[in-house]
Amino acid sequence: MKLSLASEGAWKPEPSLMVGVSLFIPLLLVIVLLVVYPFIELVRIAMPDGIDPASFRDYFDNAARMRALIVTFRDSAAVAILAVLMGFVLAWTLITSKSTVLKALTWIAIALPLLMGTVVKNYALLIILQRRGLLNNFLIHIGVIDAPLRILYTESAVVVGILYTLLPYAIIPIYTALRSLDFDMVRSAEIMGASRFTAIRTVVLPYAWPSIMASAMLIFVISVGFYIVPVVLGGATSPFIATLIQNDMVQFFDMKSAAIASLILVMLSMAAVALTIATVGVDQVNRSTGAGQ
Repeated sequence: MKLSLASEGAWKPEPSLMVGVSLFIPLLLVIVLLVVYPFIELVRIAMPDGIDPASFRDYFDNAARMRALIVTFRDSAAVAILAVLMGFVLAWTLITSKSTVLKALTWIAIALPLLMGTVVKNYALLIILQRRGLLNNFLIHIGVIDAPLRILYTESAVVVGILYTLLPYAIIPIYTALRSLDFDMVRSAEIMGASRFTAIRTVVLPYAWPSIMASAMLIFVISVGFYIVPVVLGGATSPFIATLIQNDMVQFFDMKSAAIASLILVMLSMAAVALTIATVGVDQVNRSTGAGQ
């Protein structure tokens, strides 16, 4: 005799439509309240008289704001490129090294930026990069330079500060991709006469390229919104858009300019994400950002 649990109103493996709607409503509310509504408000404040591209043209006519935009995206692009280059080298070291000590030290170095507070990291770099800091004193001591270099309050210091914070976001996705690589392909390439560098270039890099691109996108999008690092390590020489937004809101009470700058950040970040998705696919972006786990 067959029992029909569904006919008796018992538990069914497929949830009903109402259950699905009930589970989706909280997510929908979060998206509406934290994404859609703020974006609409930004547009309303930036263009109070309706959609008018002239508002953006007037914003870019200001030389200081245009410079901040250029510095922001130039430094963020530099951070993204350096992060994926260093991330690949460190991830490759973690995969191929036979030394347990080296792997342990590398993992500790990767974890430290994630465990340290933002203020602690920036003031530690402030001590290292200043004119009489650890780096300049070390270079003078070993005879590389005769006088202290001007490192602090430059774009280079900002790039170093952001890179130190975001480097783990490049290492971990690339390391995950390399973990699934069949190293017999690398050995086969070497058996066929390829050098180790050629094998990495022709076998490993194409395999890890989607993760590299997705990691670069993630780091770039996060970098453009940095505020504390440019203020502490860059000062007036390296203004970021986030710094101008804060000044417009707190010092000048110019909410329209702050809203326009915010929209520029949002739209440029969305363009970077869209370009990456078009290049490597949404699944790879989800895996690199943790959304696909």
